[in-house]
Amino acid sequence: MSAEASPQNPRSETARRRRLALGALLIAAGLVAGLGLAEGFVRLFFPTFAPSSLVEFSYSAGPLLLAQPETQTRQISEAGDYDVAVRINSHGLRDVNDVATAGADDIVVVGDAFAWGWGVEAQDRFSDQLQVLSGRRTFNLATPTDIEGYAALLAYAKQLGSRAGRVVVIVDMEKDLQAAGRAMPSPASGSPLGAWLTRHSALYLLASRAFEGAFSPRAGPSGLGVTPNEYDPANIDRAANELEKIAEQYRMTVVLIPSRALWMGDDRSVEERVNTAFTVALQRRGIDVLDLQPVLEAQGSPLSYYFANDGHWTAGGHALVAHAISQHLAR
Repeated sequence: MSAEASPQNPRSETARRRRLALGALLIAAGLVAGLGLAEGFVRLFFPTFAPSSLVEFSYSAGPLLLAQPETQTRQISEAGDYDVAVRINSHGLRDVNDVATAGADDIVVVGDAFAWGWGVEAQDRFSDQLQVLSGRRTFNLATPTDIEGYAALLAYAKQLGSRAGRVVVIVDMEKDLQAAGRAMPSPASGSPLGAWLTRHSALYLLASRAFEGAFSPRAGPSGLGVTPNEYDPANIDRAANELEKIAEQYRMTVVLIPSRALWMGDDRSVEERVNTAFTVALQRRGIDVLDLQPVLEAQGSPLSYYFANDGHWTAGGHALVAHAISQHLAR
C-alpha cells in the first residue's frame, strides 16, 4: 500500500473529511432549496395558507392570547367560505370602540371566536348589530378562549379602565363544558419554533392543517369536526360555578350557542339533556339565560346559519342572533 493511500496519511484523511463536508453541504443546500420551492408552491397555489392571511393571536395579556395590537390583515378561508378584513385596536381586540371607556350603561359582549366574528366583517357581527338595535354602546371583548378566559377578559377590561356593568357572555356548548375545570394554557406554553413557523411558513400551516384534519373527530356534512358532549354533572356544575363568579360582579346574561351535534347524527338526546341541565344549573344560580337553540331552529334549517366548511356563523346567523339578544335584553 502506498504512503498516499494509507489511512494514516494526514493529507488523505483531510481530503476525505473535505469530501464528507462538501457532501453534507450539498445535501443541506438541496433540502433548503427543496423546502424553498415547496414554500413557494404553497404560497402560489394555496394563497390562503400564507401567514399574511392569518390573524395572529400571540399578544399576551395575562393568561390570554389576543390578536397583535394595531394590525390590519385579512381572514381568508381556504375553502372559500370567507375573505374579510380584520383590524385590531391598541388593546389586541377587534373593535373600533375602546373598552377602556365602557360605562355602567354600556353593553360588553364577552366570548370566543363566535363573538370575535370569525369569518364575517366586523360590522356584520351580532355585537355591532346589537349596538344599532339597542341604541347603547356595545363593546366586543372576545378572543378564541373558554369560560375561564371569559372571566380573564373582563379582568383585562377592568384593568384598562372599563366600568362596564352590563355583560353578555356567549357560551359555546360545543366546547366550553368540555373545557370546564381544565387549566388555561400558558401563553408561553407552545413551541417557540412552532410559533415562528406559524408566523412565517405557508408550508408549515398546510402540513399542520392536513395533520389536524387527519386526526380530528369528524361528523356531519362537509366533514366538519364536532365532538359531542357527554352528560357530566360535575362539568356542568364547574362551568355554572365559573359563570356565577362573573354574575356576582356584573348584570349578566348568558347566551348559549347550541352544539351542532344536536343537528348531526341520529341521536340528539344526550345534547338535549346537557343543554337542559346546564340551563337549569344557571337559572338556579339566579343567572339570566338565553338559549339560542329554538332561535336557530325556528325556520327548520339551523345549519344554514353556519358556513358550509366552517363551524361559525355566517352574517345571516349573526343578524338572527343580534335580534334575539336585543329582544331578550329589552324585556
